Amino acid sequence: MKITKTSHPQLVALMQRTYPDYKGRKFYIEVQANEFSTISYWDGGSKDYFKFVRADGKMLQVDSNTHPALQYKENRTTKLCPGLACVRHSFFCGHDSGLTLMLCPEDMPKAIVLNDERNEKDMPKQTEKIN
Repeated sequence: MKITKTSHPQLVALMQRTYPDYKGRKFYIEVQANEFSTISYWDGGSKDYFKFVRADGKMLQVDSNTHPALQYKENRTTKLCPGLACVRHSFFCGHDSGLTLMLCPEDMPKAIVLNDERNEKDMPKQTEKIN
């Protein structure tokens, strides 16, 4: 879900503190209930950078995962727990795609959840076929 400085100033401020050199205006928030990959090397002009932040705003020091050889040796997936957030800085085909704040469902602010539920009612339901 796209957010702005006016709609969610505290969340945008948190993302800007995490990446102080970021000067763009693209900010997103997503619920991340499952494990996600922390691959962080250039692949076809695309790359993601990951930084982890605690609920009190302090950043965690996490080893960089920037070399493809390391990625294949180790399974680099992460699952967020309550009180921990991840800020992802994405590049797609060489272009800056913005910052995304990933939160576990328990930490999702109530106002954003209510806004998402309202948007979901307006959208058609999508179903997955499970074999």
